[in-house]
Amino acid sequence: MKVRLELSGLSCGGCIGVVKATLENAGAKVEKITLKEVEIEIEGDVEKYLKAIKEVGYDAKLKGKS
Repeated sequence: MKVRLELSGLSCGGCIGVVKATLENAGAKVEKITLKEVEIEIEGDVEKYLKAIKEVGYDAKLKGKS
């Protein structure tokens, strides 16, 4: 399933790198990421990925899925 997450708290490329690595370590395939949103391919519950982002100091919420 593809989902888009709205991101907040990111301010630079380093932040993007941290969030990308966090999502990949949690099992997501990151397709597109900016300071404001990320599109990922996941299996299972999106809450796992939202929690992983929060644990590294950023906020995210579900924007859409397909």
